[in-house]
Amino acid sequence: MAQKIYAVALDKPEPAVEERLKDRYTRVFKHTDTLLFVVGGANDISEDLAVAAGIKGEQREVDGVVFRLRGSYSGYTKSTLWEWMKDATDG
Repeated sequence: MAQKIYAVALDKPEPAVEERLKDRYTRVFKHTDTLLFVVGGANDISEDLAVAAGIKGEQREVDGVVFRLRGSYSGYTKSTLWEWMKDATDG
Protein backbone atom coordinates (compact mmCIF):
# COMPACT_ATOMS: atom_id res chain seq x y z
CA MET A 1 0.00 0.00 0.00
CA ALA A 2 1.30 3.45 -0.93
CA GLN A 3 2.25 5.78 1.89
CA LYS A 4 -0.17 8.57 2.72
CA ILE A 5 1.60 11.93 2.82
CA TYR A 6 0.00 14.98 4.39
CA ALA A 7 0.91 18.65 4.32
CA VAL A 8 0.27 20.52 7.57
CA ALA A 9 0.08 24.26 6.89
CA LEU A 10 -0.01 26.56 9.91
CA ASP A 11 -1.24 30.16 9.94
CA LYS A 12 1.81 31.17 11.97
CA PRO A 13 4.86 29.40 13.40
CA GLU A 14 3.93 27.04 16.23
CA PRO A 15 7.01 25.06 17.38
CA ALA A 16 4.96 22.70 19.55
CA VAL A 17 3.16 21.32 16.50
CA GLU A 18 6.27 19.60 15.18
CA GLU A 19 6.83 17.91 18.54
CA ARG A 20 3.19 16.79 18.80
CA LEU A 21 3.35 15.29 15.32
CA LYS A 22 6.68 13.56 16.06
CA ASP A 23 5.13 12.06 19.21
CA ARG A 24 2.58 10.26 17.03
CA TYR A 25 4.26 9.83 13.63
CA THR A 26 7.76 8.61 12.87
CA ARG A 27 8.21 10.47 9.58
CA VAL A 28 7.83 14.25 9.87
CA PHE A 29 9.64 16.73 7.64
CA LYS A 30 9.73 20.41 8.64
CA HIS A 31 9.98 22.34 5.39
CA THR A 32 9.45 25.79 6.93
CA ASP A 33 8.23 27.15 10.27
CA THR A 34 4.66 26.95 8.94
CA LEU A 35 4.74 23.91 6.62
CA LEU A 36 5.38 20.33 7.64
CA PHE A 37 4.98 17.06 5.77
CA VAL A 38 3.94 13.87 7.54
CA VAL A 39 3.64 10.23 6.54
CA GLY A 40 0.40 9.08 8.11
CA GLY A 41 -0.64 5.63 9.22
CA ALA A 42 -2.59 3.24 7.02
CA ASN A 43 -5.90 4.11 8.68
CA ASP A 44 -5.31 7.83 9.24
CA ILE A 45 -7.38 10.54 7.61
CA SER A 46 -6.63 14.27 7.44
CA GLU A 47 -8.70 14.90 10.56
CA ASP A 48 -6.47 12.56 12.58
CA LEU A 49 -3.42 14.65 11.71
CA ALA A 50 -5.30 17.87 12.44
CA VAL A 51 -6.16 16.57 15.90
CA ALA A 52 -2.58 15.37 16.52
CA ALA A 53 -1.23 18.77 15.45
CA GLY A 54 -3.64 20.65 17.73
CA ILE A 55 -5.52 22.25 14.83
CA LYS A 56 -8.76 20.44 15.60
CA GLY A 57 -10.39 18.60 18.49
CA GLU A 58 -10.56 19.11 22.23
CA GLN A 59 -6.88 20.10 22.42
CA ARG A 60 -7.17 22.72 19.63
CA GLU A 61 -4.49 25.34 20.18
CA VAL A 62 -3.37 26.47 16.72
CA ASP A 63 -4.83 27.56 13.40
CA GLY A 64 -3.99 25.74 10.22
CA VAL A 65 -5.09 23.13 7.73
CA VAL A 66 -4.12 19.59 6.70
CA PHE A 67 -4.07 18.41 3.10
CA ARG A 68 -3.57 14.84 1.91
CA LEU A 69 -1.21 14.78 -1.04
CA ARG A 70 -2.13 12.40 -3.83
CA GLY A 71 1.26 11.98 -5.46
CA SER A 72 1.27 15.14 -7.55
CA TYR A 73 3.57 17.98 -6.60
CA SER A 74 5.87 20.33 -8.42
CA GLY A 75 8.09 23.29 -7.73
CA TYR A 76 11.57 24.50 -6.98
CA THR A 77 12.74 24.29 -3.39
CA LYS A 78 15.24 22.59 -1.06
CA SER A 79 16.50 19.29 -2.46
CA THR A 80 16.01 17.71 0.96
CA LEU A 81 12.23 17.93 0.47
CA TRP A 82 12.37 16.02 -2.82
CA GLU A 83 14.62 13.37 -1.24
CA TRP A 84 12.24 13.01 1.71
CA MET A 85 9.23 12.74 -0.65
CA LYS A 86 10.98 10.05 -2.70
CA ASP A 87 11.88 8.07 0.41
CA ALA A 88 8.33 8.43 1.77
CA THR A 89 6.68 7.28 -1.44
CA ASP A 90 9.07 4.36 -2.02
CA GLY A 91 7.65 2.80 1.11
